[in-house]
Amino acid sequence: MVRIKRYIFFVFLILCISKPSSTFSYERIVSLSPQITESIYLLGVEKALIANTTFCKRPADAQKKEKIGTPQRPDMEKIISLAPDIVMGAQEGNQLWFIERVKRLGINTFFFKRPKNFKDLAYNFLVLAKMMNRQDAARKIIDNVEQTLHKREKSKQFSVMWQVGSEPIVVATKASFVNDIIEYAGGSNIISADIPYSRINIEEVIKKNPQIIVLMDMGYNIETEIKRWKSYLKDPKFIILDPYVASSPTPVTFLEAVIKLREGYDRFF
Repeated sequence: MVRIKRYIFFVFLILCISKPSSTFSYERIVSLSPQITESIYLLGVEKALIANTTFCKRPADAQKKEKIGTPQRPDMEKIISLAPDIVMGAQEGNQLWFIERVKRLGINTFFFKRPKNFKDLAYNFLVLAKMMNRQDAARKIIDNVEQTLHKREKSKQFSVMWQVGSEPIVVATKASFVNDIIEYAGGSNIISADIPYSRINIEEVIKKNPQIIVLMDMGYNIETEIKRWKSYLKDPKFIILDPYVASSPTPVTFLEAVIKLREGYDRFF
């Protein structure tokens, strides 16, 4: 916890000294990412959000905003017509070339890097907060999340397979962002790899025999996957999580996923 706090303090300090003393404040934001949209609401500056994507469904009010297409296929003409102060995108779900194209048209843009762990997630959140002059609110949110994360007991470690794809079977590895969710919950990812998401064969899953299989509605049928693994494994346990947790993380949804994963394991064992 001390290491994370020092990291966040360092990030905050760098942000303060690397920008002019006057902070940024945008009144017409177009968000190309669910995680950016949800973070804007967390910071309480949703009035500045004039449009987002059809994938931006959290919180419920985000669905009422003007829509500019999907994260992968934004409508350039619609964005231009809205005359935004800034267009915000994220590596998790958006194409850098599209952001660069918007920028070449003279529209202010910002592109958030994909978080590899909770520290990166906190960094992105603080950057957004700095841009919106909401640093204090962001730090309170992060501090509350950290305190809750580190207060939780992890009396027993359990093995986890986090499935993100079905045909072929694709799982989150120890190099993925969600591995931090697994570890904070007291679990251990059964798959080690240099890439965040990797194909895996059924024989390897049978050999490693995970205690918990995490499933999400990410283009595959959850019931079909439950039947599949029940036919190969002895009494596997399943935890169903919101796909936004992995694809559109905020500090709050990160904590939400940790709690659901740990409480799901505690119910079974």
